[in-house]
Amino acid sequence: MLLAKQISRVTLFLVLVCYLTPSKAQINSPFSRYGLGNEVLNGQNAASQGMGGFSTAFTSSMSGSYGQSINFNNPASYSQHYMTTFDLATSLSQTILQRIEPSAREKSAYLVPNYLAIGVPINKKKKIGFAFGLQPLTSIRYSVNQVENFNGQDSLLNSYRGDGGLNQLFIGAAKGWKYLSLGFNTGFNFGRKDIETFKTISYNRDSSYFYQSKSSTKTSFSGLFLKLGAQGEFTILKKERPAIKERTEYTISYGATYTLDQSLRAKQDVTRSIGTYTASIETPLDTALSTINQRGRITLPSFISVGFALHKKETVARGSYDQWVFGIEVNQASWKDSYSFYGKKDPLSNSLMIRGGIQYNPDPYAFENYWSSVTYRVGFFSGKDYVNIDNNGLKITGFSLGLGLPVRKYRSYDYQYTILNAALQIGQRGGSVNNFKENFVQFTLGYSLSDMWFNKRKYD
Repeated sequence: MLLAKQISRVTLFLVLVCYLTPSKAQINSPFSRYGLGNEVLNGQNAASQGMGGFSTAFTSSMSGSYGQSINFNNPASYSQHYMTTFDLATSLSQTILQRIEPSAREKSAYLVPNYLAIGVPINKKKKIGFAFGLQPLTSIRYSVNQVENFNGQDSLLNSYRGDGGLNQLFIGAAKGWKYLSLGFNTGFNFGRKDIETFKTISYNRDSSYFYQSKSSTKTSFSGLFLKLGAQGEFTILKKERPAIKERTEYTISYGATYTLDQSLRAKQDVTRSIGTYTASIETPLDTALSTINQRGRITLPSFISVGFALHKKETVARGSYDQWVFGIEVNQASWKDSYSFYGKKDPLSNSLMIRGGIQYNPDPYAFENYWSSVTYRVGFFSGKDYVNIDNNGLKITGFSLGLGLPVRKYRSYDYQYTILNAALQIGQRGGSVNNFKENFVQFTLGYSLSDMWFNKRKYD
Protein backbone atom coordinates (compact mmCIF):
# COMPACT_ATOMS: atom_id res chain seq x y z
CA MET A 1 0.00 0.00 0.00
CA LEU A 2 2.81 2.42 0.90
CA LEU A 3 4.61 1.64 -2.36
CA ALA A 4 1.43 2.27 -4.34
CA LYS A 5 0.96 5.64 -2.66
CA GLN A 6 4.53 6.65 -3.46
CA ILE A 7 4.24 5.68 -7.10
CA SER A 8 0.88 7.41 -7.44
CA ARG A 9 2.28 10.64 -6.01
CA VAL A 10 5.25 10.64 -8.37
CA THR A 11 3.04 9.73 -11.33
CA LEU A 12 0.64 12.56 -10.51
CA PHE A 13 3.53 15.02 -10.39
CA LEU A 14 4.83 13.83 -13.76
CA VAL A 15 1.38 14.08 -15.32
CA LEU A 16 1.03 17.67 -14.09
CA VAL A 17 4.46 18.57 -15.48
CA CYS A 18 3.71 17.03 -18.88
CA TYR A 19 0.27 18.65 -18.95
CA LEU A 20 1.54 22.12 -18.10
CA THR A 21 4.53 21.96 -20.43
CA PRO A 22 3.67 23.03 -23.99
CA SER A 23 4.76 20.77 -26.83
CA LYS A 24 6.85 23.64 -28.21
CA ALA A 25 8.03 25.93 -25.47
CA GLN A 26 8.09 29.63 -26.33
CA ILE A 27 11.85 29.97 -26.27
CA ASN A 28 13.70 32.32 -28.59
CA SER A 29 17.48 32.25 -28.25
CA PRO A 30 19.58 32.80 -31.40
CA PHE A 31 22.61 31.54 -29.46
CA SER A 32 21.11 28.04 -29.71
CA ARG A 33 21.75 28.04 -33.49
CA TYR A 34 25.37 27.02 -32.87
CA GLY A 35 26.84 23.75 -31.66
CA LEU A 36 24.07 21.57 -30.25
CA GLY A 37 22.16 24.48 -28.72
CA ASN A 38 22.17 26.27 -25.40
CA GLU A 39 23.41 24.14 -22.55
CA VAL A 40 20.57 23.69 -20.06
CA LEU A 41 21.09 26.43 -17.50
CA ASN A 42 22.80 24.83 -14.52
CA GLY A 43 21.49 21.36 -15.35
CA GLN A 44 22.09 19.94 -11.88
CA ASN A 45 19.88 18.83 -9.04
CA ALA A 46 17.70 21.66 -7.72
CA ALA A 47 19.68 21.63 -4.45
CA SER A 48 22.90 22.29 -6.39
CA GLN A 49 21.24 24.97 -8.51
CA GLY A 50 20.62 26.96 -5.33
CA MET A 51 24.42 27.04 -4.84
CA GLY A 52 25.24 28.36 -8.30
CA GLY A 53 25.36 24.86 -9.80
CA PHE A 54 27.99 23.55 -7.36
CA SER A 55 27.76 19.75 -7.59
CA THR A 56 31.16 18.07 -8.06
CA ALA A 57 31.89 17.89 -4.31
CA PHE A 58 28.21 18.03 -3.19
CA THR A 59 27.86 15.21 -0.66
CA SER A 60 24.77 13.39 0.57
CA SER A 61 25.01 14.98 4.03
CA MET A 62 24.37 18.39 2.44
CA SER A 63 20.77 17.39 1.68
CA GLY A 64 19.92 17.75 5.38
CA SER A 65 18.50 15.22 7.82
CA TYR A 66 15.15 14.79 6.08
CA GLY A 67 16.06 12.53 3.18
CA GLN A 68 18.47 12.93 0.31
CA SER A 69 18.81 14.28 -3.22
CA ILE A 70 20.48 12.54 -6.14
CA ASN A 71 23.68 14.20 -7.36
CA PHE A 72 23.71 12.74 -10.88
CA ASN A 73 26.43 15.21 -11.96
CA ASN A 74 28.99 13.22 -9.96
CA PRO A 75 28.20 9.49 -10.08
CA ALA A 76 30.68 8.79 -7.25
CA SER A 77 28.05 10.24 -4.87
CA TYR A 78 25.82 7.18 -5.42
CA SER A 79 27.91 5.27 -2.85
CA GLN A 80 26.40 7.53 -0.16
CA HIS A 81 22.81 6.52 -0.88
CA TYR A 82 21.12 5.20 2.25
CA MET A 83 17.51 5.39 1.03
CA THR A 84 15.67 4.71 -2.20
CA THR A 85 14.94 8.13 -3.70
CA PHE A 86 12.74 9.53 -6.46
CA ASP A 87 14.08 12.93 -7.52
CA LEU A 88 12.55 15.15 -10.18
CA ALA A 89 12.19 18.83 -11.00
CA THR A 90 10.70 21.32 -13.41
CA SER A 91 11.85 24.84 -14.29
CA LEU A 92 10.02 28.03 -15.14
CA SER A 93 12.20 30.47 -17.06
CA GLN A 94 11.93 33.93 -18.57
CA THR A 95 14.45 35.48 -20.93
CA ILE A 96 14.77 38.99 -22.35
CA LEU A 97 16.71 39.03 -25.61
CA GLN A 98 18.23 42.38 -26.59
CA ARG A 99 19.83 43.27 -29.90
CA ILE A 100 22.03 46.34 -29.97
CA GLU A 101 22.11 47.06 -33.73
CA PRO A 102 19.47 47.36 -35.04
CA SER A 103 17.81 47.87 -31.67
CA ALA A 104 15.25 45.19 -30.71
CA ARG A 105 13.95 43.53 -27.56
CA GLU A 106 11.91 40.36 -27.05
CA LYS A 107 10.61 38.41 -24.03
CA SER A 108 9.92 34.70 -23.82
CA ALA A 109 8.75 32.42 -21.01
CA TYR A 110 8.58 28.64 -20.82
CA LEU A 111 8.02 25.75 -18.42
CA VAL A 112 10.05 22.60 -19.04
CA PRO A 113 10.97 19.38 -17.18
CA ASN A 114 14.44 19.59 -15.64
CA TYR A 115 15.30 16.01 -14.71
CA LEU A 116 13.99 12.70 -13.39
CA ALA A 117 16.30 10.42 -11.39
CA ILE A 118 15.96 7.38 -9.13
CA GLY A 119 18.69 6.29 -6.73
CA VAL A 120 18.93 3.01 -4.78
CA PRO A 121 21.46 1.77 -2.19
CA ILE A 122 22.64 -1.74 -3.11
CA ASN A 123 24.70 -2.39 0.03
CA LYS A 124 24.90 0.40 2.62
CA LYS A 125 27.61 -1.30 4.69
CA LYS A 126 29.87 -1.73 1.67
CA LYS A 127 28.87 1.70 0.31
CA ILE A 128 27.54 0.50 -3.03
CA GLY A 129 24.71 2.31 -4.78
CA PHE A 130 23.31 3.06 -8.20
CA ALA A 131 21.03 5.55 -9.97
CA PHE A 132 19.32 6.04 -13.32
CA GLY A 133 17.32 8.79 -14.94
CA LEU A 134 16.63 11.17 -17.79
CA GLN A 135 17.64 14.80 -18.31
CA PRO A 136 17.88 17.39 -21.12
CA LEU A 137 21.42 18.60 -21.84
CA THR A 138 20.90 21.28 -24.49
CA SER A 139 18.01 23.14 -26.10
CA ILE A 140 17.59 24.57 -29.62
CA ARG A 141 14.74 27.05 -29.91
CA TYR A 142 14.83 30.24 -31.97
CA SER A 143 12.92 32.28 -34.55
CA VAL A 144 14.69 35.38 -35.85
CA ASN A 145 13.80 37.72 -38.74
CA GLN A 146 16.30 39.93 -40.53
CA VAL A 147 15.57 42.51 -43.26
CA GLU A 148 18.14 43.38 -45.94
CA ASN A 149 17.74 46.46 -48.11
CA PHE A 150 19.04 46.76 -51.68
CA ASN A 151 19.50 50.03 -53.60
CA GLY A 152 17.65 51.81 -50.82
CA GLN A 153 14.28 50.41 -51.98
CA ASP A 154 14.11 46.64 -52.54
CA SER A 155 14.07 44.53 -49.38
CA LEU A 156 14.64 40.87 -48.57
CA LEU A 157 13.21 39.21 -45.45
CA ASN A 158 15.33 36.40 -44.00
CA SER A 159 13.56 34.15 -41.47
CA TYR A 160 15.73 31.79 -39.41
CA ARG A 161 14.12 29.02 -37.35
CA GLY A 162 15.53 26.24 -35.23
CA ASP A 163 14.24 23.47 -32.99
CA GLY A 164 15.65 20.46 -31.11
CA GLY A 165 18.25 19.68 -28.48
CA LEU A 166 20.27 16.90 -26.83
CA ASN A 167 18.88 14.60 -24.10
CA GLN A 168 20.50 11.98 -21.91
CA LEU A 169 19.25 8.65 -20.56
CA PHE A 170 21.74 7.47 -17.94
CA ILE A 171 22.47 4.71 -15.46
CA GLY A 172 25.38 4.59 -13.05
CA ALA A 173 26.90 2.94 -10.00
CA ALA A 174 29.49 3.71 -7.34
CA LYS A 175 31.60 2.03 -4.66
CA GLY A 176 32.88 3.87 -1.59
CA TRP A 177 35.70 3.41 0.89
CA LYS A 178 36.68 5.45 3.94
CA TYR A 179 38.02 8.52 2.19
CA LEU A 180 37.21 7.86 -1.47
CA SER A 181 34.29 6.89 -3.70
CA LEU A 182 34.51 6.01 -7.39
CA GLY A 183 31.59 5.85 -9.79
CA PHE A 184 30.45 6.07 -13.38
CA ASN A 185 27.49 7.07 -15.50
CA THR A 186 26.84 5.56 -18.88
CA GLY A 187 23.88 5.46 -21.21
CA PHE A 188 22.47 7.05 -24.32
CA ASN A 189 22.65 10.61 -25.64
CA PHE A 190 20.04 11.38 -28.28
CA GLY A 191 18.44 14.37 -29.95
CA ARG A 192 17.84 16.35 -33.10
CA LYS A 193 18.72 19.66 -34.75
CA ASP A 194 16.24 21.12 -37.23
CA ILE A 195 17.39 24.30 -39.01
CA GLU A 196 15.29 26.23 -41.55
CA THR A 197 15.89 29.46 -43.48
CA PHE A 198 13.20 31.22 -45.52
CA LYS A 199 13.93 34.09 -47.91
CA THR A 200 11.13 36.38 -49.10
CA ILE A 201 11.21 39.46 -51.33
CA SER A 202 9.09 41.70 -49.13
CA TYR A 203 9.21 44.74 -51.44
CA ASN A 204 10.48 45.54 -54.93
CA ARG A 205 10.10 48.60 -57.13
CA ASP A 206 8.50 47.01 -60.21
CA SER A 207 5.97 44.93 -58.16
CA SER A 208 7.14 41.66 -59.75
CA TYR A 209 6.18 38.50 -57.87
CA PHE A 210 8.93 36.22 -56.60
CA TYR A 211 8.52 32.82 -54.99
CA GLN A 212 10.04 32.22 -51.60
CA SER A 213 13.06 30.00 -51.05
CA LYS A 214 13.39 27.43 -48.29
CA SER A 215 16.58 25.85 -46.98
CA SER A 216 15.98 23.00 -44.53
CA THR A 217 18.46 20.74 -42.73
CA LYS A 218 17.06 18.22 -40.26
CA THR A 219 19.48 16.03 -38.32
CA SER A 220 18.84 13.30 -35.76
CA PHE A 221 21.69 11.83 -33.71
CA SER A 222 22.45 9.40 -30.90
CA GLY A 223 25.31 7.58 -29.22
CA LEU A 224 26.71 6.12 -26.02
CA PHE A 225 28.60 8.13 -23.41
CA LEU A 226 30.76 7.44 -20.35
CA LYS A 227 31.27 9.73 -17.37
CA LEU A 228 33.69 8.92 -14.54
CA GLY A 229 33.56 10.43 -11.07
CA ALA A 230 35.51 10.54 -7.84
CA GLN A 231 34.49 12.00 -4.50
CA GLY A 232 35.64 11.87 -0.89
CA GLU A 233 35.68 13.64 2.45
CA PHE A 234 38.12 13.81 5.36
CA THR A 235 38.26 15.53 8.75
CA ILE A 236 40.71 18.36 9.39
CA LEU A 237 39.60 19.38 12.90
CA LYS A 238 37.46 17.76 15.58
CA LYS A 239 36.14 19.18 18.86
CA GLU A 240 34.63 16.73 21.32
CA ARG A 241 32.17 17.63 24.10
CA PRO A 242 32.02 14.31 25.99
CA ALA A 243 30.01 15.66 28.92
CA ILE A 244 26.97 16.21 26.69
CA LYS A 245 27.94 13.65 24.04
CA GLU A 246 28.24 16.20 21.25
CA ARG A 247 30.91 16.85 18.64
CA THR A 248 31.89 19.50 16.10
CA GLU A 249 33.91 18.54 13.03
CA TYR A 250 35.40 20.52 10.18
CA THR A 251 35.82 18.47 7.03
CA ILE A 252 36.83 18.96 3.42
CA SER A 253 35.00 17.20 0.62
CA TYR A 254 36.49 16.94 -2.85
CA GLY A 255 35.27 15.72 -6.20
CA ALA A 256 36.18 15.40 -9.85
CA THR A 257 34.41 14.18 -12.99
CA TYR A 258 35.57 13.40 -16.51
CA THR A 259 33.25 12.77 -19.45
CA LEU A 260 34.99 11.14 -22.37
CA ASP A 261 34.69 12.74 -25.80
CA GLN A 262 31.86 11.29 -27.86
CA SER A 263 31.10 10.47 -31.48
CA LEU A 264 27.37 10.51 -32.21
CA ARG A 265 25.92 8.72 -35.21
CA ALA A 266 23.66 11.00 -37.24
CA LYS A 267 21.15 10.98 -40.09
CA GLN A 268 20.38 14.10 -42.06
CA ASP A 269 17.67 15.23 -44.48
CA VAL A 270 18.50 18.26 -46.64
CA THR A 271 16.03 20.20 -48.82
CA ARG A 272 16.50 23.29 -50.99
CA SER A 273 13.33 24.47 -52.71
CA ILE A 274 11.19 27.40 -53.86
CA GLY A 275 7.46 27.86 -53.42
CA THR A 276 4.93 29.48 -51.11
CA TYR A 277 5.47 29.11 -47.38
CA THR A 278 3.31 30.41 -44.57
CA ALA A 279 3.00 29.57 -40.87
CA SER A 280 0.20 27.07 -41.61
CA ILE A 281 0.79 25.86 -45.19
CA GLU A 282 3.88 24.98 -47.19
CA THR A 283 3.51 24.58 -50.97
CA PRO A 284 6.82 23.77 -52.69
CA LEU A 285 6.94 24.50 -56.42
CA ASP A 286 10.36 23.26 -57.40
CA THR A 287 13.05 21.37 -55.45
CA ALA A 288 16.67 21.99 -56.37
CA LEU A 289 18.15 19.56 -53.83
CA SER A 290 16.73 16.74 -51.72
CA THR A 291 18.78 14.17 -49.83
CA ILE A 292 17.40 11.72 -47.25
CA ASN A 293 19.15 9.76 -44.50
CA GLN A 294 22.60 11.14 -45.24
CA ARG A 295 24.79 9.50 -42.61
CA GLY A 296 27.52 11.32 -40.71
CA ARG A 297 29.18 11.94 -37.36
CA ILE A 298 28.93 14.60 -34.68
CA THR A 299 31.93 14.87 -32.37
CA LEU A 300 31.53 16.24 -28.84
CA PRO A 301 34.43 17.28 -26.57
CA SER A 302 35.36 15.84 -23.21
CA PHE A 303 34.13 17.60 -20.06
CA ILE A 304 36.12 18.07 -16.85
CA SER A 305 35.06 19.39 -13.43
CA VAL A 306 36.96 19.74 -10.14
CA GLY A 307 35.51 20.96 -6.85
CA PHE A 308 36.14 21.34 -3.11
CA ALA A 309 33.98 22.21 -0.10
CA LEU A 310 34.56 23.06 3.56
CA HIS A 311 31.94 21.66 5.99
CA LYS A 312 31.09 22.31 9.59
CA LYS A 313 29.36 19.21 10.97
CA GLU A 314 27.48 19.03 14.23
CA THR A 315 26.76 15.77 16.06
CA VAL A 316 24.11 15.92 18.79
CA ALA A 317 22.05 13.33 20.65
CA ARG A 318 19.44 13.14 17.90
CA GLY A 319 21.89 12.81 14.99
CA SER A 320 24.43 14.67 12.85
CA TYR A 321 24.11 17.32 10.16
CA ASP A 322 26.08 19.87 8.12
CA GLN A 323 25.49 23.23 9.75
CA TRP A 324 27.24 25.19 7.02
CA VAL A 325 29.13 24.43 3.81
CA PHE A 326 31.19 26.57 1.45
CA GLY A 327 32.02 25.04 -1.94
CA ILE A 328 33.67 26.03 -5.22
CA GLU A 329 34.31 24.23 -8.49
CA VAL A 330 35.59 24.70 -12.05
CA ASN A 331 34.06 23.21 -15.24
CA GLN A 332 35.86 23.08 -18.60
CA ALA A 333 35.18 21.74 -22.11
CA SER A 334 37.22 22.15 -25.32
CA TRP A 335 34.39 22.89 -27.79
CA LYS A 336 36.52 24.95 -30.16
CA ASP A 337 39.20 22.27 -30.44
CA SER A 338 37.07 19.11 -30.57
CA TYR A 339 33.54 19.81 -31.83
CA SER A 340 32.53 19.00 -35.40
CA PHE A 341 29.16 18.57 -37.13
CA TYR A 342 29.43 16.44 -40.27
CA GLY A 343 33.07 17.46 -40.47
CA LYS A 344 32.31 21.18 -40.17
CA LYS A 345 33.14 23.62 -37.40
CA ASP A 346 30.91 26.22 -35.73
CA PRO A 347 31.98 29.58 -34.22
CA LEU A 348 32.65 28.17 -30.74
CA SER A 349 35.01 28.76 -27.82
CA ASN A 350 36.53 26.48 -25.21
CA SER A 351 34.12 26.95 -22.30
CA LEU A 352 35.15 27.63 -18.71
CA MET A 353 32.82 28.14 -15.75
CA ILE A 354 33.51 28.87 -12.07
CA ARG A 355 30.75 28.03 -9.60
CA GLY A 356 30.55 28.65 -5.88
CA GLY A 357 27.99 28.50 -3.13
CA ILE A 358 27.21 28.55 0.57
CA GLN A 359 24.51 26.69 2.44
CA TYR A 360 23.38 27.00 6.06
CA ASN A 361 21.16 24.73 8.12
CA PRO A 362 20.53 26.15 11.65
CA ASP A 363 19.39 22.94 13.38
CA PRO A 364 17.26 20.27 11.68
CA TYR A 365 16.49 18.67 15.05
CA ALA A 366 14.88 21.80 16.52
CA PHE A 367 11.43 20.39 15.83
CA GLU A 368 9.64 23.20 17.62
CA ASN A 369 10.88 25.69 14.97
CA TYR A 370 10.31 24.63 11.38
CA TRP A 371 12.54 27.34 9.88
CA SER A 372 15.50 25.99 11.85
CA SER A 373 15.22 22.78 9.83
CA VAL A 374 15.24 24.58 6.46
CA THR A 375 18.47 24.62 4.44
CA TYR A 376 19.35 28.07 3.06
CA ARG A 377 21.54 28.37 -0.03
CA VAL A 378 23.18 31.14 -2.07
CA GLY A 379 25.61 30.88 -4.96
CA PHE A 380 27.16 32.39 -8.08
CA PHE A 381 28.45 31.31 -11.47
CA SER A 382 30.69 33.13 -13.93
CA GLY A 383 32.56 32.13 -17.03
CA LYS A 384 32.66 31.86 -20.80
CA ASP A 385 29.96 30.13 -22.84
CA TYR A 386 30.97 27.78 -25.63
CA VAL A 387 29.10 29.85 -28.25
CA ASN A 388 31.20 32.56 -29.93
CA ILE A 389 29.06 34.07 -32.68
CA ASP A 390 31.00 37.34 -33.12
CA ASN A 391 34.52 36.28 -32.08
CA ASN A 392 34.23 38.43 -28.96
CA GLY A 393 33.38 35.57 -26.62
CA LEU A 394 30.13 35.19 -24.73
CA LYS A 395 30.37 35.78 -21.00
CA ILE A 396 27.85 34.30 -18.56
CA THR A 397 27.38 35.63 -15.04
CA GLY A 398 24.67 35.09 -12.46
CA PHE A 399 23.75 34.36 -8.88
CA SER A 400 21.29 32.00 -7.21
CA LEU A 401 19.21 31.58 -4.08
CA GLY A 402 17.86 28.29 -2.79
CA LEU A 403 15.84 26.60 -0.07
CA GLY A 404 15.68 22.99 1.07
CA LEU A 405 12.20 22.64 2.56
CA PRO A 406 11.57 19.41 4.50
CA VAL A 407 7.99 18.15 4.46
CA ARG A 408 7.18 17.02 7.96
CA LYS A 409 5.83 13.53 8.48
CA TYR A 410 2.42 12.88 9.93
CA ARG A 411 3.58 9.62 11.50
CA SER A 412 6.80 9.41 13.50
CA TYR A 413 7.22 5.71 12.68
CA ASP A 414 7.04 6.33 8.93
CA TYR A 415 10.34 5.88 7.09
CA GLN A 416 9.31 8.16 4.26
CA TYR A 417 11.02 11.55 3.84
CA THR A 418 10.19 14.36 1.42
CA ILE A 419 12.19 17.46 0.51
CA LEU A 420 11.16 20.35 -1.73
CA ASN A 421 14.27 22.02 -3.18
CA ALA A 422 13.65 25.46 -4.66
CA ALA A 423 16.21 27.50 -6.59
CA LEU A 424 16.05 30.96 -8.17
CA GLN A 425 18.76 31.92 -10.68
CA ILE A 426 19.24 35.36 -12.22
CA GLY A 427 21.92 36.13 -14.77
CA GLN A 428 23.06 37.42 -18.12
CA ARG A 429 24.57 35.90 -21.27
CA GLY A 430 26.59 38.33 -23.40
CA GLY A 431 27.89 41.81 -22.63
CA SER A 432 28.79 45.21 -24.05
CA VAL A 433 31.09 43.70 -26.67
CA ASN A 434 28.29 41.52 -28.14
CA ASN A 435 25.49 42.57 -30.48
CA PHE A 436 23.10 40.22 -28.66
CA LYS A 437 22.56 40.10 -24.91
CA GLU A 438 20.25 37.77 -23.01
CA ASN A 439 18.99 38.33 -19.46
CA PHE A 440 17.39 35.32 -17.79
CA VAL A 441 15.51 34.36 -14.65
CA GLN A 442 14.90 30.70 -13.82
CA PHE A 443 12.92 29.18 -10.97
CA THR A 444 13.36 25.45 -10.36
CA LEU A 445 11.26 23.35 -8.03
CA GLY A 446 12.58 19.90 -7.15
CA TYR A 447 10.66 17.10 -5.43
CA SER A 448 12.67 14.43 -3.61
CA LEU A 449 10.85 11.45 -2.10
CA SER A 450 12.96 8.98 -0.07
CA ASP A 451 12.05 5.78 1.74
CA MET A 452 13.71 2.83 3.47
CA TRP A 453 12.99 0.15 0.89
CA PHE A 454 14.34 -3.39 0.79
CA ASN A 455 15.09 -3.48 4.54
CA LYS A 456 14.59 -6.73 6.40
CA ARG A 457 11.81 -6.51 8.95
CA LYS A 458 12.72 -7.17 12.57
CA TYR A 459 10.44 -8.49 15.30
CA ASP A 460 10.85 -8.48 19.08
